[in-house]
Amino acid sequence: MFFCLRNTLELDVARPVSDMAAFFGYQPAPSAALTLTLAREHGCVSVCLQGAEQSFTASEPCSEAAASGEITRCVKLVVLKVFAELTGLQPKLPWGILTGVRPTKLAHKLLDSGVAAVALPEYLSENYLLPMAQGRLLTDIALKQKHILSDSTRLTDTGIYIGVPYCPSRCSYCSFPAGIVPQDEESQQNFVNMIEQDLQNVVQLIGMHSLRVKSLYIGGGTPTSLSDKVFARLLQAVERKLLQSNCEGLQHLREFTVEAGRPDCFSAAKLAAMEAAGVNRISVNPQSFHDKTLQLIGRRHSVRDFYNAYELVRKSRIPVVNVDLIIGLPQETEQEIAYSLEQAVKLAPENLTVHTLTLKRSAPLFQKQEQAVLTTQAAEKMVQRAAEMAAAIGLEPYYLYRQHYMLGHLANIGYAKPGTESIYNIQMMEERHPVIGVGPASASKVPLPDGHHLHKLNMPKNVAVYGARLQELAERRRDLFNIEGTDL
Repeated sequence: MFFCLRNTLELDVARPVSDMAAFFGYQPAPSAALTLTLAREHGCVSVCLQGAEQSFTASEPCSEAAASGEITRCVKLVVLKVFAELTGLQPKLPWGILTGVRPTKLAHKLLDSGVAAVALPEYLSENYLLPMAQGRLLTDIALKQKHILSDSTRLTDTGIYIGVPYCPSRCSYCSFPAGIVPQDEESQQNFVNMIEQDLQNVVQLIGMHSLRVKSLYIGGGTPTSLSDKVFARLLQAVERKLLQSNCEGLQHLREFTVEAGRPDCFSAAKLAAMEAAGVNRISVNPQSFHDKTLQLIGRRHSVRDFYNAYELVRKSRIPVVNVDLIIGLPQETEQEIAYSLEQAVKLAPENLTVHTLTLKRSAPLFQKQEQAVLTTQAAEKMVQRAAEMAAAIGLEPYYLYRQHYMLGHLANIGYAKPGTESIYNIQMMEERHPVIGVGPASASKVPLPDGHHLHKLNMPKNVAVYGARLQELAERRRDLFNIEGTDL
């Protein structure tokens, strides 16, 4: 079912209008029997949904001085009202009218503006139709994050991300910009050469702006898809350029994470290299505890391979382990998901991250019919089950994010034992702290003093392009910190 959008506002609201209409099974089209007209008049945002024989109108108070975020909020509310009248439906809204990736940013913004924490859940319910349980969750997470990373130093407390854009194979649900790791050592060594060169630029940047590096994260892709020799050299380069640097800003590091998510390219040699470099947090991710699912999604390892990798890590000096699971993988039932949750909890990891399947158009699984297995109701039930099981072993939610095309309009939630929360995850997701991206497909983010806007630079996804433009890209990244208004 389709409608034609006629927007007379000065603000582009095509995405939020589309998001709200989708709850009722409608999508925009260049022409349609239904026309939805948006306008601002008499201190309100108003909408008219006009059909051949009937029309529906709604309005929401919105001052002339309202910022774009407030206008968008009002647009969402009036669009919901007219489509509800048209269809007679009242769709369930697990996250109210919040459709962005980072809902906790709104909680931070409201707390910063003076909304009391005790009043925040009700405020979110009244103004964003957010269920009270979700409002309490966002409030608790935002307060926890403010305790972990002080607002007073957030413009200098920095994270560094080093991206390795390779994997041993492509998982069918994955939309991340990673390619299959080259098998020749020369290509892998050339990649590390680029990273090593760029790390020197990063050291200069940190000193120039008196940044204080709190976290270091090597992700991807799958960093451990590199050979044992090249992976060890990458960590040695990081240790030499960053960890052993005399730069004062690098003396504040609290967390060093390596994403070792694929057990099929994990080894004792790689683990030894991580220990030697001082890694203190690692992710080893089964995603599911069912071999048939792992085969179906293209992961070239078994459940036993995961257990072997996990046992190796537990015998190491790395104190914090994260385990990832995905709810909604193809052909998995509630009972099978519950079993995976039970097995993960039995391991008692310090961190547990529970994802809900998200199928972006670039993911191979998006085109396959086997994706639609778990119902929205079942997914909600499993997400709640995960929260309860995490709480039973002392894990508390500390960050979350959402994605478009996510099953049941739910969320990905990270749980942690108090004191083991990933600093980098908070920095990257909440976008209130500087993050310096190194490597292809990495992102550098520099927040503005208001805490809610930022400057951003994405590195090219292509390894060769990244290498060829390395110096230019380093200068553009440096310029992010010099833009007027950054005030670092």
